[in-house]
Amino acid sequence: MTFPGPEALGRGLVVASGVAVRGDLAAVAADWDRVRVDEAVLADGPAATVEQLHRAWANRQRVVVELDMPTEALARLRQPAVEERPPYELGAGFTLLGERLQFLLWRNNYDARSGEAVWWWGRIAAGSGASIGDRTDVVLRDGTEAWVDGGPRQPLNLPVVHAETLELGRLRLQPRPGGATGDGTSLAPDQRAAVEHPRGPVRVVAPAGSGKTRTLNARLLHLVDDRGTEPSLITAVAYNNRAAAEMRDRLQRPDLQVRTVHSLGWRILRDTRPAAKLLGEWEVRGHLQRILPHTRRAGTDVFAPYIEALSDVRISLRSPESVEAERNDVAGFAEIFETYRARLAERDECDFDEQVYGAIRLLLADPELRARWQGRCRHMLVDEFQDITPAYMLLLRLLASPALNVFGVGDDDQTIYGYAGADPGFLVDYERLFPGAGSAALEVSYRCPPDVVTATGHLVANNHRRLPKTIRAAPAAGADTTRPGAFAISRVADGAMAATAAARVTAWLDDGVAESDIAVLGRVNSMLLPALAALDEAGIGTRSLLGTQFMRRNLVRATLAWMRLALRPDSMDPRDLNEAVRRPGRRINRLASDLLEGAWDVSLDRLAALGGNLSERQSESWKHFVADIAAAAHVVTEGGDS
Repeated sequence: MTFPGPEALGRGLVVASGVAVRGDLAAVAADWDRVRVDEAVLADGPAATVEQLHRAWANRQRVVVELDMPTEALARLRQPAVEERPPYELGAGFTLLGERLQFLLWRNNYDARSGEAVWWWGRIAAGSGASIGDRTDVVLRDGTEAWVDGGPRQPLNLPVVHAETLELGRLRLQPRPGGATGDGTSLAPDQRAAVEHPRGPVRVVAPAGSGKTRTLNARLLHLVDDRGTEPSLITAVAYNNRAAAEMRDRLQRPDLQVRTVHSLGWRILRDTRPAAKLLGEWEVRGHLQRILPHTRRAGTDVFAPYIEALSDVRISLRSPESVEAERNDVAGFAEIFETYRARLAERDECDFDEQVYGAIRLLLADPELRARWQGRCRHMLVDEFQDITPAYMLLLRLLASPALNVFGVGDDDQTIYGYAGADPGFLVDYERLFPGAGSAALEVSYRCPPDVVTATGHLVANNHRRLPKTIRAAPAAGADTTRPGAFAISRVADGAMAATAAARVTAWLDDGVAESDIAVLGRVNSMLLPALAALDEAGIGTRSLLGTQFMRRNLVRATLAWMRLALRPDSMDPRDLNEAVRRPGRRINRLASDLLEGAWDVSLDRLAALGGNLSERQSESWKHFVADIAAAAHVVTEGGDS
């Protein structure tokens, strides 16, 4: 076999300090970059060295590694790492450097520490049934001469058995280079370029409506069907259950693993705790009620701030102390945090955020578990990358290590979960998180007509931290560009929003626009209620996704009760009175229920009289309740801000 193999394989060379390398080897590698790895590098922190080696491996750049370490130091480097610090001390950018260094030293480098070049992958293949070749690494059982590739997996115009395949105990040639087939044949040019990117990791910037999920699905199928990547090595990650179900439905491939970040964490937890129980919010509140040093307060949700703080630590990876210091509603939280998690552990329970945080802790502490799951995540595809939080990023990088081969699809302009720690910087700085990453861009929006695409493009260009991008409308998007003002933005005060929407819809209908061509959208469902009411008042029928369950929300029920009381102060329904007395809280809920029992069509005067025999404190609260109803009724009849 001729050292150092074909140029396309990009193999490097590990040499030992003080050991002479055979002359022809030294001559071949004379102009390669040299990287020194010694105990000083490990002691000072090998981050820079690991990043240099990782980029060289990812880009198939030949290097000479000068390894100057005693045997015991090398043995320590081979020992599986255990990290016991909490994830919030590590941060999203944490990586197990020793694990990555060990991988990068030997994955695609000849071992020339003895002076002779040894290609260990060839010897491993020989142990699996091949024979050592003269002109190539190995000769397969059928006589095929082949190379064993330890570089990043990619199409190569060579007969190649990849190391990943060999690690699965198989001696199978990977397919020769070819484009995306199947559904991939109908891809647009920009989508196809992303799908057929030669190797990972890859950042795909995908503006709204550009077909990002379609591109991710096509990449997944291309890896398996066209490039021969084993399905057991691939995990696709969708942002939520609905998106994951949609991906599975589109793919129709039960052999492919599609998960959400949380379901991925949950499976990792269940791997070591098969009887673990997943809690709902009501059960979480029950635990907090037992842990918190104070009891419930009328009209106040004591536990919601603590639930938010728990999420700040476990999903945003902020320390309990800093979370408590920045809030004024989570007294004692820094101590409560571990108490709460210990209670979950004792009872073999897990809440929503613990699926991710607990999985991270297990992966850091259990090298065997980590290696098992890393084997299932050699190739990761992640949708909605702009919504990745620090904890999600840490989990993904732990699973994708040491190769960090992640195909991430997202749009930094669409980061809407910043309050939960999502950061557009994860897309902007993608290559730093995944060294050697390539880049692709989807440029055509198929969702909106040209005037909308142009307007939104101008709008998002004002974002301060973003990637430069081109956003074009598809020719078939079908806007009427002959109509001036086909797309308009109006600034409307909140109070006038519903009436303005109703007036605009009425004008469109008067102009002959079909009802089926009109849509009223809101950021959240609750924003649609005023518009629905205004449209109903205007006599315009609607078909709404807003179900009647919205009317049963506590605050909505209370608001409607107060409105009915204000409209009919001389004939009030006791059910509305009992609802209104709770919000805002007055600590007379039970008292009101007793006083109003059997009453009907209650007037303000009668309501006031019902409190005549109360204690001084209760009487004062009752008088305030009656006065508030009277003030609301006054606003209805007289107007004003009472």
